[in-house]
Amino acid sequence: MSEDDFAFLLERVSTSIQKKDTNMREAIPAKTKLMITLRYLAIGDSFKSLEFFFKAPKSTISKFLVKVLDAIIVSLEEFIKVPTSDVEWNYIQAGFKNKWNFPSCIGAIDGKHVVIKAPPKSGSDYFNYKKDHSIILLALVDHDYCFTYVDTGAKGRASDAGVFANSSLFKVLEQNLLGIPRDAVIVGDDAFPIKPYLLKPYSKRNLTQEEKIFNYRLSRARRISKNAFGILVSKFKVFKRPIELKPEKVDKVVMACCYLHNWLQDK
Repeated sequence: MSEDDFAFLLERVSTSIQKKDTNMREAIPAKTKLMITLRYLAIGDSFKSLEFFFKAPKSTISKFLVKVLDAIIVSLEEFIKVPTSDVEWNYIQAGFKNKWNFPSCIGAIDGKHVVIKAPPKSGSDYFNYKKDHSIILLALVDHDYCFTYVDTGAKGRASDAGVFANSSLFKVLEQNLLGIPRDAVIVGDDAFPIKPYLLKPYSKRNLTQEEKIFNYRLSRARRISKNAFGILVSKFKVFKRPIELKPEKVDKVVMACCYLHNWLQDK
């Protein structure tokens, strides 16, 4: 992130995160709060390390972190939105056709497990098939690695298909409320159900040559979601280790990173 980018973001969030000085102490400047939050996301430092680096008590960092994350999400809200017009859908379709050789595609959908520290008394709710504790990020990704829809907070034991079935995206797709072009489709892996608007690979044995070619083409389009997750993790190393926050705070971390990702991709 350049100095100009930081200044742009600071201008957007400063009003909502800056507190007034009191007779007892001076308030931490909005600039410092934003710097601490971005470093936490980008490096994944512990609060103890941030306390040493910025001379701010870790208890204070814990208190203002969520407020800064909320401010980032609100200030960048225009950078994640599900398209609703023909122009927007046609732009994504053209991108998948020209860049990934898969016509009529309007997005790749997938889920990512964000590893967390096991919440107290949570039992197996957050325990996933990888034998980690996690929450699930469900995302729809366009041809240029940008998120057009994100849903986070589902417990790790859930399946991608289950998270999708309970998402707001599923409801509007089922009711055909997004105005997607005729015959347009989303691509996903075997975890997702086949729908008129959702394609997944052939999974039977002894595929014909045409079916193998179809699977290859669909795989090229589908991997865009995996790549987007990879870019997200490479930018924000907070995902490299279990996040030691309450699940509801982890949701904020994930959402803020997704908005920052789209903003930086857009630039």
